[in-house]
Amino acid sequence: MAIAKTVKRWVFWTHLILGLVAGIFIFLMSLTGFLLTYERQFIELDEMRYRVDVPQNQQRLSTDDIVDKLQALHPETPHIYVRWVNREGAAVPAWAGRNSYLFHPYSGEILREGEGNVALVFHWLTNLHRYLLLKGELKGIGKTVNGYANLVFIFLIVSGAYLWLPNKLRLASFKQHLWFRHHYTNRHHRRRQWHLVLGVWSIPVLFIIAITATLFHFSWANNALYGFFGEQEPPREQHEEVTSLSLDVVDYETLFLAAQNHANSNDYDDWYSMWMEIGEHEYEARFFIDKSIGHRQSMSYSLYFDTRSPEVTKVLRKEDWSRGGQAWGTARFLHTGEHFGFIGQTIAGLFSLLACYLVYTGFMLGIKRLIASK
Repeated sequence: MAIAKTVKRWVFWTHLILGLVAGIFIFLMSLTGFLLTYERQFIELDEMRYRVDVPQNQQRLSTDDIVDKLQALHPETPHIYVRWVNREGAAVPAWAGRNSYLFHPYSGEILREGEGNVALVFHWLTNLHRYLLLKGELKGIGKTVNGYANLVFIFLIVSGAYLWLPNKLRLASFKQHLWFRHHYTNRHHRRRQWHLVLGVWSIPVLFIIAITATLFHFSWANNALYGFFGEQEPPREQHEEVTSLSLDVVDYETLFLAAQNHANSNDYDDWYSMWMEIGEHEYEARFFIDKSIGHRQSMSYSLYFDTRSPEVTKVLRKEDWSRGGQAWGTARFLHTGEHFGFIGQTIAGLFSLLACYLVYTGFMLGIKRLIASK
């Protein structure tokens, strides 16, 4: 019994000190994670403002028209994305490298240059979430600090679950730690009870968010994930840089129509958006066909064409990946909740906000305990 008390005391003080040290970084990651909850939806709503009325007796621009406009604006940038949204009058988002535009789908007029203020705000939040707003060579420092703060967060979750266990494992004791009380003797008592109750109910969701985040920070986490399935982490693709699209023979509009036909015949006739990417690999056009706004993997697939013929060269769905690749993709979207769609996003966002409160109450409780220990 004495050993158990000693272990719990050591865990408690480690939990307290690490929480105070890393709390500000955990708070920032949690807060920005909450603010990023509906990033895709808000960007999509912002683009909907540029919807145009469909003119009578006028054909929409072809995919080749959009590519030609981008090439005229940026002749030395062959890496191009064109995104068609399956909605009448929707503006056409397109990119030449990092240069972003919204085009009028019928006249070709530039409705917006750049990604817009909404997207810029989310980019700022993402940089804070990942790199603490550090730039250039310092980005690696920000990423490392957040990575280790996330490891501390995992320890706080696990140790918090251990510390939550009542000394006497009786049903009445568990009930006291699972629910709020009707009356509190003071503010400190209320904070402690809320920290315990909200913390234990948050453990499953926050643990998934934190453990999947390790994949973005540490190579050993990726090696462990792929190694579990008897695989090695795939190396980054290396290929010769494409310098020109002049060797592409087939019209891009022909490929777009072929991709539409493929989607229609594979139960994807209700696709929401279709991305065309060219200039990443020589003689290749990739179409990403997506039924969702949030890039849910179970509702999208990639279609590849050789730009010298209108034939499909490869179809890539989630089930076509290796088991390790599928697991990595699932973990990636579990982190944001997007794996379960809008409901999953909402749950991840709310628990990220709840983590902010846990950091606040933990900080206040820790300071008070340190003062009292003196």
